[in-house]
Amino acid sequence: MPLPPDFKPSDFSIGSLSDRQLVNLAKLAGVMVEGEALTAELQEFTLLIMEKCADVGDKYQSRKHGRTAGDEIRALFGIY
Repeated sequence: MPLPPDFKPSDFSIGSLSDRQLVNLAKLAGVMVEGEALTAELQEFTLLIMEKCADVGDKYQSRKHGRTAGDEIRALFGIY
């Protein structure tokens, strides 16, 4: 499944994943339709999935940045 056109590699910096992009991903997955708002429950679900992914990424250290891949995943969502 391709990413929506509003995703660009340069978008992926600390805290760069916007609510709009989350909504677009949710629509792409079929859990939201046009005009729906991002609910607190869907945001919480997204953060739970993010944390599971980050837990896996914690096993991989970046020599260049001194952080783990998990840290980078959390930073993308604005969780430091």
